[in-house]
Amino acid sequence: MVSPFRKWFRWVGTPIMGLLIYLIVYYVDPRSFEVPPYVGPNAWKAHCFDIFSCLIGAYILSELSLWGNDQLNRILPWEDRPLLRFVLQLLTLVVDSVVVIGGIVWVITLIEEPNYHYTEGDWLSIRQTFAFGSLMALFINAIQTGEYFFTRWRTSMLEAERLKRESVEARFEALKGQLDPHFLFNNLNTLSYIVEENPRRAVAFIENLSLVYRYVLQNRDKTLVPLRDELKLAEAYLFLLKNRFEEGLQVTIDVPDCDRDRLIPPMTLQLLLENAVKHNVVNEQHPLQITLTCNEAGELVVQNSLHRRQHVEAGTGIGLQNIRHRYELLINKQPDVVENGQSFTVRLPLIGT
Repeated sequence: MVSPFRKWFRWVGTPIMGLLIYLIVYYVDPRSFEVPPYVGPNAWKAHCFDIFSCLIGAYILSELSLWGNDQLNRILPWEDRPLLRFVLQLLTLVVDSVVVIGGIVWVITLIEEPNYHYTEGDWLSIRQTFAFGSLMALFINAIQTGEYFFTRWRTSMLEAERLKRESVEARFEALKGQLDPHFLFNNLNTLSYIVEENPRRAVAFIENLSLVYRYVLQNRDKTLVPLRDELKLAEAYLFLLKNRFEEGLQVTIDVPDCDRDRLIPPMTLQLLLENAVKHNVVNEQHPLQITLTCNEAGELVVQNSLHRRQHVEAGTGIGLQNIRHRYELLINKQPDVVENGQSFTVRLPLIGT
């Protein structure tokens, strides 16, 4: 889809640039227009022909500039190697300008007088045309490049604002999910049972429950957190679940230390663990097996066995879609999700080194 700026520049900007080339050449060397065919009753034809030639040249240079910029944006984006990109774009533009202007001068000569021999004054005028034409091509390219950077800046600002809004919504939903009455009710029931059976274990349960709530409050304003912190939250959350489901929940965490300092959106692991427990049968006859590992592609792999519940209560609006959306906003990439009937696997890209 052609941008509004390109449409405007083609129909308004490019003709203005063509007229400017003609006017600059005229004002720099007005004497060149005091000789035939620029004098006499048919002088208007020569001026119209030159103006038309300038408009054609400006249009060709503008389109070549746009095409060249698009190709370089695809092959060598500005953010990769800006200095090399600048040099290549400048050289490409100079070559295009020389070829286009030289071609136009040659075509004009063939049309007007094929056997014409250029005088020293003609060569001076041609050199001036090359110089001012190239400068005008640089000016055209600078405008187009400036529009490209402005569009990128505006897009990044809009994406940042959207990410901020989505992050706030996600944090709110995550907090709402953690403070859900069912979550609190289930854990209080478990706690009342543990207090009677094992007071020391009850203290550990309270500590992990407070850790979960404290983590939510401390990280609600963050977009990314270290995987190390997410794993601590996951361990605390799993401790609460293990006290509730006992042998019905089997968890293996095998994440290398070198990956634990990489970044991940907050509450991601808790959401996946919550979904696994919510959507599957969890008991000793059908234990829910969950593994957290890292693969060679630098992804955190969260996998759980599948034994779907027949009736699942309505969710709170958080979950896999929330995670996908946040990753798309952060790195323009979604986690891979694979379900094969026996297991449900989510591969989460880890951000940073």
